[in-house]
Amino acid sequence: MPSTPALRETIVEFIVESLQPYVDEKALSVSGLHLYIVCNNPAEVEAAELATYQDKPGKFKTALLERKLLNHFIQLNEGWIFECQPVTEDQLPANCIRKNNLALIISRRGDRPVSSQVLKGLIQVLTGQAEQDEYTLDPAQQLKFYIGRTKNPQLLSGKIQQNDIVFLGGDEPGYHEQQGSPNLRVSRNHAYIMYDAGAGGWMLYPDKGGLPENGNKLKVHASNDKVKWLHIYGVGHRLCDGDQIELGGSAILRFRLL
Repeated sequence: MPSTPALRETIVEFIVESLQPYVDEKALSVSGLHLYIVCNNPAEVEAAELATYQDKPGKFKTALLERKLLNHFIQLNEGWIFECQPVTEDQLPANCIRKNNLALIISRRGDRPVSSQVLKGLIQVLTGQAEQDEYTLDPAQQLKFYIGRTKNPQLLSGKIQQNDIVFLGGDEPGYHEQQGSPNLRVSRNHAYIMYDAGAGGWMLYPDKGGLPENGNKLKVHASNDKVKWLHIYGVGHRLCDGDQIELGGSAILRFRLL
């Protein structure tokens, strides 16, 4: 692989080149970019992660990519997402735009999952007390699942939040003080999981109540033993089978692919 700055520039050029059909197309907006970098050894994985600022979530998207795309008159959805993942050759999803060791999937506004590509997910409650021990994520039924404390809490703004993966509040029927103690650190609107049709997978995002400025935190203990903090609104993590989601430092969920 080239040096880190050269690889970073190559990645940006590849993405801009791949998005040429979108230049000046105001009716076509990009909702997500999913970059895959084919790596053959740990050194190449390290180079790919350094080049895309994986240790500084959101920096590659906001400091480099977004400005470049807007300068090329490429329309971006509000809250558009960028995801980068080092992979081996046999892990590449189908229908990528490909150049050398770089591959890209583009999600557009209004994309919906194709039935033959749908991947169901499963959320298992490991610590904390929820309404259910397991929750099935089926994109054929629902694309977005909110995670929070109590079913329909009222937020400070006055909005009534409708949670799908529900941790019991301390004053709710059935709440067990010992089992439910981690619940008290889960925000009423802590996070959400959303199916991404373009990438054919599930993304985890912090909701506003799960951000550090609101006194909360969200992190992922990834299946590859790395830890990823999610502390920027709109910047997510693609969930892999076995990832553990930690909310508020105590409550833990596990994601499984079905």
